[in-house]
Amino acid sequence: MANRRVIFISRLKPGSEQQLTHDLPVEFPAQALAKIEGIKEVTICQGNGMFAAIVEYDGEFGQIFNQYLAAPPIQAFHYKIAKFFEEPPRSTEPAELPLVGDIFYWDGNGLHRAEG
Repeated sequence: MANRRVIFISRLKPGSEQQLTHDLPVEFPAQALAKIEGIKEVTICQGNGMFAAIVEYDGEFGQIFNQYLAAPPIQAFHYKIAKFFEEPPRSTEPAELPLVGDIFYWDGNGLHRAEG
């Protein structure tokens, strides 16, 4: 399979960007994420009151997502950072979360459909 990306997008509470920037590196569950086979990289973005987590993965998204949700350190991380979001995610169903996934990519030579 090829690496794919999924992006979680959420609106931050006004004034929370600086505190999140401080707390996220301290609370980030790097060890728990490293134990989930298939997660390759996580990039955190924020600005203009928005937050995005870009997750690069290889494998079946549903299985990776279930392992992600089942990890107690990741659950604790979500609990601690929920205070920064206007509407913290509550569902365990990907279809009910503010997730977007890659469908096309451009590599300098042309536009291609994302597969994997």
